[in-house]
Amino acid sequence: MISLLSGTIMLSLLHGLIPSHWLPVLALKEKFGWQGSKTVRIACLAALAHSLSTFLLGVILGLFSLALAEELTNYTRWVIPSLLVLIGLYFIIQHHRHHHFHIAEKQKLEMAGATQVVTLLVFMMFLSPCLEIEAYFLMAGTYGWMMILAVGLLYTIVSVLGITFWVYLAQKGLHRFNWHRLEHNAGLVSGGILVLTGIISFFTH
Repeated sequence: MISLLSGTIMLSLLHGLIPSHWLPVLALKEKFGWQGSKTVRIACLAALAHSLSTFLLGVILGLFSLALAEELTNYTRWVIPSLLVLIGLYFIIQHHRHHHFHIAEKQKLEMAGATQVVTLLVFMMFLSPCLEIEAYFLMAGTYGWMMILAVGLLYTIVSVLGITFWVYLAQKGLHRFNWHRLEHNAGLVSGGILVLTGIISFFTH
């Protein structure tokens, strides 16, 4: 249980740092001349939409896992830890790909009018849930309803605060740093966290 919650926190913190989640907001700020406070509010709204779709998908996966856990003893002991390791390895192998906010999506936002841009931003963020964290919802399902909700709330709070906070800091000049390296390796780090959690679960679940 501790490894599940700590893994959720680490992935959520990393999630908030990924530039593709907050750089588009800064680009739109420059285009439309938004004030700092408005930029932060829009970032928070977009982060909430992104977290909501992740949460909803996670609850579905968690309930599926919960149903299996009640029927299959080996599911809890062996299948879930193995899935965490396999999913982690997948993200490690695919770490060179960007899974969220692509350049083409950013260009669509920049081409939209001021009255459309916020709706489009929120909609695009809603349609790109964080897939890495979904593995933890599967694991949470083996502990029951309360753990599914705990993982969901923990992820949502940390992610929304993280994305919003980084937009706030980036307005102070933080975006001048080269963040591509972090985003390029985000899948590698996420995969490593998932693999580590899976290995720990073999011995503690």
